[in-house]
Amino acid sequence: MTPEDLQTALARALASADAGLVAPGFDAPIDVLAPTRSDLGDWTTPVALRAAASPDRRTELAAHLCAELRGLPAVADAVIAEPGFVNVTLTPVGRAHIVCNIVISAETDSGGGAGPERTPLPALLAVSYRGSAQALFAGGCDDHIDPNAVQVLQRGHAAACREQRRAHRAGIATEGVDPGSLTHPSETRMLNALAGLPSALERSRRLGGAEPFLTALVDLADTVEDWIRRCPVTPTVDEDITVTHNSRLLALRAVIIVLAAGLRQLGASAPERI
Repeated sequence: MTPEDLQTALARALASADAGLVAPGFDAPIDVLAPTRSDLGDWTTPVALRAAASPDRRTELAAHLCAELRGLPAVADAVIAEPGFVNVTLTPVGRAHIVCNIVISAETDSGGGAGPERTPLPALLAVSYRGSAQALFAGGCDDHIDPNAVQVLQRGHAAACREQRRAHRAGIATEGVDPGSLTHPSETRMLNALAGLPSALERSRRLGGAEPFLTALVDLADTVEDWIRRCPVTPTVDEDITVTHNSRLLALRAVIIVLAAGLRQLGASAPERI
């Protein structure tokens, strides 16, 4: 479940609120943000603060939003944080669903089809094949792309490709996966970094500057290298290959797709070896 999915769910929840709970004519953007601490959940939103008909009804509106979100299969819990934030924790499957969406979308695109449902991340990154940073932004962009940041992205992409080669040599497959098995804290950070990229790209387009998108990509590259160290895709020689290793390989494939697309968005190459 991506921030865009949560925005849609929150919009529906606002529409179903009791009369007088939501400010008349409220149509401001619904922000879904990464929380400042991991113990606060996967995503947080201040929409109840902004949408409540009056300050004394913020908590009541937040409670309504929490109740609606808890009814979604991908949501493990939604709780109120004063003075009216809603903190959302996803289920492991809900968090990892982005991996399947990315891989399926990429395979559909490579096969020449449009696919029945294009998820926000692949749809936004599809324009990467234009191969120019100018293509990122309506009206162009005068930002200088930091070469050090590009090197971080290229190093992360090469590290992911190296781990993928090791996994293939070990005979690990991407059949029989269980994305819900990706529960290590470093996997949570990596999956949320993946899911947060569409919003970062949209912010860059809206602001006409590369920084939000580039920062999100660098964060993804950093989390990927940490994840590979802590959660190897390939087991040691005395370990059996399990569904978790298969699932990690699928996640690795999604990471490679996204980092390569992001580098092309910035007009840079995506090396498989460094």
